Formats: sequence, structure tokens, C-alpha cells
Amino acid sequence: MKATVLGGMGLTGRCAVYDLMENNKIDEIIAADIVKNVEFKDQRVKYIKVDVNDTENLIKAIKGSDVIINAVQYYHNIKIMKAALEARTNYIDLGGLYYVTLEQLKLDQEFKNLGLLAIIGMGAQPGISNIMASYAVSRMDKVDEIRVRDGWVDKTNYDKLFFTWSPSTLFDEFTLKAVHYDGTFKESEPFSESEEYDFGGEVGRIRIFRTAHSELATLPSSFAEKGIKFVEWKEGSRDIEKLKFLSDVGFGNTSKIVVDGREIVPREFLFQFLKAQGIMYPPEGIQIRDYEITSVEAKGLDEGRPKKVEVLAYFKFDENWKVSASQKEVGVPASIVAQMMISGIIKGKGVKPAEQIVPTKQFFSELAKRDIKIKVRETYDSN
Repeated sequence: MKATVLGGMGLTGRCAVYDLMENNKIDEIIAADIVKNVEFKDQRVKYIKVDVNDTENLIKAIKGSDVIINAVQYYHNIKIMKAALEARTNYIDLGGLYYVTLEQLKLDQEFKNLGLLAIIGMGAQPGISNIMASYAVSRMDKVDEIRVRDGWVDKTNYDKLFFTWSPSTLFDEFTLKAVHYDGTFKESEPFSESEEYDFGGEVGRIRIFRTAHSELATLPSSFAEKGIKFVEWKEGSRDIEKLKFLSDVGFGNTSKIVVDGREIVPREFLFQFLKAQGIMYPPEGIQIRDYEITSVEAKGLDEGRPKKVEVLAYFKFDENWKVSASQKEVGVPASIVAQMMISGIIKGKGVKPAEQIVPTKQFFSELAKRDIKIKVRETYDSN
């Protein structure tokens, strides 16, 4: 059995590698990346240098794998899926931020024709959140609405700005049109809709905002037969509005501008500037201490009675792996599902979102083994 993690040296990708290492039935694990900066203490893990923009080399690197986990920036999802088709290998990724997800779904028939399975958006949000929605929906006969809310807080003993997950994706959420479903798909300005929400636990009460997110690309169609009318995603943290300000004043822009006769891309300049100042990521030796809670709330009818099901997922940093909550929670689910595919627990063809193919209770059980807790609250309207 062979699994390949593209971006396996990255902060998220290495979590997938660490988790795969726990399965002694996997014979070979390929950590493919453009640089080697991690030494995995397992003889089964091999490093291959791969630039995903080099299609020929990419296909060669992933050929012979039972499954690949794509842990690189989502902009590359389509080309990597096409490489997986050429290499005749099954595929998993971590999300496409709605707009790319829509394009990925169009490859469904090509994967079916080759008898291959692609599970898209199999990180935390999307991924765990989709499976939480699947469980909530299964507890009702009819579903009217699904609201996915995500909040996080960082309690690291470090006073400078830093990112615990892809800054490029975060700034895309600041700039791309937000999407929600209300009978039809509707776009709005990012962060234009918000609410105060109490997550409890370490996160507590924070303001969360509507943005673009991959769940919206599939949940409405996945649960259409149950009568779904409304789906939305909101996210936030105590510091997110400070970062959003940088985007609002122009640093989220990805188009070239001329400054003193030189062309620059504002977003790239910002990231390089922050990196040069040592405030892009925390220095080696500092353990990120962050917490995140995801709430998926579904409302509908069960045996004719109004019902609400809320599923909550609790994430925290990992001191053994020395990674943040946001890194572990995204890399681990992809590994779990890859192992389910390799073992034959998950079978199928085509391009599928998590809620359509991953067995909920078994998946939740695997999360629990990795200290990711799921709680369920079910209530009936007494009126």
C-alpha cells in the first residue's frame, strides 16, 4: 500500500504524513514537495522533489500510489486532479474555496470513466464540517436549513502577528464574493453579514462573518431530497478584523501596480514584507497554542416535530507534533479518509464531497482517537 502527500513538507501536509505513519499496514509514504525541511523518523517515508507546475514530473511522482493527498495551495487543484487521472490514482484534497470546487465537480465523469475516486474538500472546514452536516441531516426526516459556524482563538505566548494557516487562502476569503444558499445561490460582499456567536469552551463569544467557503458548493445539492432551503458559512476570530483591514486598504489586491517605476503585487509584497520582519510565522521553538470550534446546526422536522441538531467539533494544538490546531485539523482528516480508501472501507467512483461518501460514525470514532472531539445536541421545539 502506497500513499503520496503532495506538499508533505508543509505545516498541514506533514500532519497527514505523521498520521499515515501511525498505520503499519501502509508500506510506503511519499512526502512530495519542492523543498525538504522535515526529517520523518520512519523508513517508510521517502522524499521526492516535486514542482506541481511541472506536469510530467508530477505524474511520474504520483504514479503507482493507491491514493494521493493534495495538500498544496488550492489554486493547483485542477491540474493535480488531471495529473491523478493520467497517473491512474485516487485523489483527496483539502478544499477549493467554493469557486474552484465548482470546477472540480465537472471532472466527475472523467474519474468515473477510469474507475477512480476523488474526494474533494476533505480537511476540517470543508471536510469534517461536511460530515458533521451529514450526521445532523440523518437525524431528521426533513431539513430546512444548515448553518456552519467556525471560530478560533490563539493563546500563544508570542506578541507578534503570525498565521497558523495559509495566508493566501485567508486573504482570498477577505476578497472573494461571499456565497450563501437561500433557495438559489446568492453572492454578497465578504464580511458584509455577521453575527455574535457563543461557541463556549476556549473560543467563547466572538463575531463571525459570512465568506466564500467550499461547503456551499455541495451541501445544497447533497441534501436537496430532504428539502434544504438555506445554507450558510460564517467564520471569525478575535483578530480577524485587524487582518481584514490590511486587505481593505489594498494589500489583498493580486493585480500588479507600479510604485516608483517598479511593478509589484500588493499581496505578495505584504507577505514578503511580513516574512522579512519575522512576523509571518512564529520562530522555531515556540509552540502555537490555538483552539478552534466548529458548529454545524441543522433545523427541520423529525416525525412531524420541529427539531434542531447541533454537531460541534473541538480542535486544539498538538504538542507532540509541535503543530497548531488549524494545521492538525486539516491534515489529519485527509489521512483518515485516505486510509479508509486504501483499506476498502470507502469505495466509489467519480468526484465526491465528503458528505456523500464518508461513513459518519466510523469517521467520528477515528477523530476521537486523535483527540478531536465531536459532541451532538438534539432538541425538539416544545411549542
